[in-house]
Amino acid sequence: MLHINSYDFSKREFSSWKLENDYHAVYILENGKHAYIGESTDVHDRAKQHDVDKIKKNYKLQNMHVITHDDFEETPAKHYERILIKIMRADGKFKILNKNDGQIKIHYKRKKFFESEFDNFWSKLTAKGLVNQKQFFSILNSNNYKYSPYTNINSEQESALNSIVKVLTSGETHAHNTGFKDRPVLVNGDAGMGKTIVATSLFYHLKFDKKSQDKKIALIIPNPSMRHEIQQVFKTVKGLYKNNVISPTDITKKDCNLKDYDIIICDEAHKLRNIKNQFMYKKNFMDACERLNLDYTKCDELDWIFEKSKSCILFYDNKQSVCPSELDKTYFEQRINDRQMGVRSIELKKQQRVKAGRGYVPYIYDVLFQKAKQKKNFKKYEFMLYSSFAEMHKNLFKKNKEIGLSRLCSGYPWKYISKKDESLFDIEIEGIFIKWNKRTNGWLSNPKHEKEMGSIYTLAGLDLNYAGVVIGPDLYFDKQDNKIKVNLNHFFDNKVKKGTATETVREYVLNTYAVLLTRAIEGTYVYVCDNDLREYLSKFIDNIN
Repeated sequence: MLHINSYDFSKREFSSWKLENDYHAVYILENGKHAYIGESTDVHDRAKQHDVDKIKKNYKLQNMHVITHDDFEETPAKHYERILIKIMRADGKFKILNKNDGQIKIHYKRKKFFESEFDNFWSKLTAKGLVNQKQFFSILNSNNYKYSPYTNINSEQESALNSIVKVLTSGETHAHNTGFKDRPVLVNGDAGMGKTIVATSLFYHLKFDKKSQDKKIALIIPNPSMRHEIQQVFKTVKGLYKNNVISPTDITKKDCNLKDYDIIICDEAHKLRNIKNQFMYKKNFMDACERLNLDYTKCDELDWIFEKSKSCILFYDNKQSVCPSELDKTYFEQRINDRQMGVRSIELKKQQRVKAGRGYVPYIYDVLFQKAKQKKNFKKYEFMLYSSFAEMHKNLFKKNKEIGLSRLCSGYPWKYISKKDESLFDIEIEGIFIKWNKRTNGWLSNPKHEKEMGSIYTLAGLDLNYAGVVIGPDLYFDKQDNKIKVNLNHFFDNKVKKGTATETVREYVLNTYAVLLTRAIEGTYVYVCDNDLREYLSKFIDNIN
């Protein structure tokens, strides 16, 4: 059993402290604002050491909370130390003083046992006022936890990170002949392969590595919603700042200093844009091109990155382009290869998000693009097709109460009428009235908006636990042609629709639903408005009548 006892550190009466156990322990030393987390075989002696070190002098730490377990040994104690550092850093109650997460990799026979014990221990930390979040799953759902550069990346991600660093430091991408340009590094990976985790970890590594810490580095995230989330993460990490995470436009601005960046890391490079079908953003795009002396009719945001960086690393998924202003696969690959030197490619293959495993994402694209030959089942993953929207709606929000991060989402098959009149609802399905997501930044973390319908522009790049994907009347199945088609009369995204051939719009809409169907970690629920399309999908997804 886990025990936690609290002592007044400021009184310095360390030898009088009575502990539950006199062997390995983990402790939290705090002053109400800052906390230091450690482990020790001798808590009394360790307290004396902290009493004279710079931590005590600088932060005036007041209380020491000692955590013991009837079966604690050195390895589980180090394991708990690491868990506490990571989770309390994400919780945000204290500014964590530890420079890292303790032991990097910890493996031992009873690891699962001690992790399950920790789940039950959360209520004791809450009772002591040592954490903000009363529910443990709230921490696990937070982006501060998921995308922190302190996250313990897996072996494949670590290999990719090391390969990128090696490429940068070895000069492998440098131009070797006059007139040639440096090669970009292209990190390929399907949805859920952990590209963002590698990108944030890479930025952190480069900022604090002696070989690169003096270089000018930027992390570009084109999607505003995802950029906001990562900016909030960086605010919690010592030595990183919100303005380390920027938009493509930011690298062109005068107040960003027009000197070239030594290194630009671009996550979700498939979201980089040209000027086509730009409306509100058009003037900003033209002004950015003018600042760089580029012709806005012939360039794009990828050009800006090439123009402003000595080295660039692009994290990319060629299947996630969802509108004409985004650089499609053919154009993107042509652009990165026309620098005479080609591109240095690295690939991520291990699925990190979807518990269905690596085969799930390709299967979704095969089903939507009618290439699937037979149905596949995915263990440990709830992939269900509902004939009743009311039933799906009920089950989805039951999951949201249980573990959080469960949301409705769709393409753009209904007008956004509530934007001008908040008293109106945008969507009605089976007598249930719903509004589109009112905000983009912070939508997932705000409980006031949890029953809204999320759009592709809000959810791209983000994780859900459960997704309720509503395939609206923008898609239907033509039995005569045996083909999924787009209904332009029920599709309202002008950024995609204007001046675009119907078949191309169809591909963008299919890509949109593919992205939404690959957002969720634990399960995906699907409801289809068109009966014939539902019948087609029932051949490939378990049907809930």
